[in-house]
Amino acid sequence: MIVLPLGINFEEWAATLYIDLPNLNIPLAPSQELWKEWAQNLLLDNKLVDIPLPQNFSDWRIWAEYFVNNV
Repeated sequence: MIVLPLGINFEEWAATLYIDLPNLNIPLAPSQELWKEWAQNLLLDNKLVDIPLPQNFSDWRIWAEYFVNNV
């Protein structure tokens, strides 16, 4: 089960992905201000195509919920 991005910050949520998704190449999480670049790299490095582009979101938590529901 992948941790939902509720009640934790971006860096904590991104760190949980190492455990929750061991088969994916998870980039090191930068500061929350750079979450879109991080998310884009995550999608590209793993060829994930069923997840919306992070550039279409202003809130990382909303994008992260899409990610959790579609991975």
